[in-house]
Amino acid sequence: MNGKQGRAGYCSPVALLAAAWLLAGCSDTPDEPAAPGQAEYVKYCATCHARDGSGRPPTFPPLAGSEWLALGPEASALIVLLGLKGEIEVAGRTYNGYMPSMRQVSDAELAAILGFVGDRWAGWSAPPDAERMGRLRALTEGRPMLEGRAELDALLEELAP
Repeated sequence: MNGKQGRAGYCSPVALLAAAWLLAGCSDTPDEPAAPGQAEYVKYCATCHARDGSGRPPTFPPLAGSEWLALGPEASALIVLLGLKGEIEVAGRTYNGYMPSMRQVSDAELAAILGFVGDRWAGWSAPPDAERMGRLRALTEGRPMLEGRAELDALLEELAP
């Protein structure tokens, strides 16, 4: 085998791999469109709670299968707005994490995120709306971070109509 044959034998598969890599994103079918609120969820939540809602044990709990979502969208909004620290139990597993306040998320983004979470993992009867998120934001202004489930339950009771 001379140098040219060896090189041609090497370059051909490399060229094929490069062409395949370049064409890998091409398809006759378009990508599935994102669900409403999915882009916001991915931007703000997926790093910790994962794109599929499975969480990142032992620090970040799952949303999929979480009994906390049964508390409703307002409880979830309070956690997002105020943050949550301390030991909690989710789906039979103990987590001792820290979720910072996400007050930088706009009311519309928060409603979109919770709408996505509700559709995917909670089955809430009605998606939250930005106006209600704004009222919750105003009611929680200046409040400290939540520590555990007991503080969340107490706040929900306090804010109940």
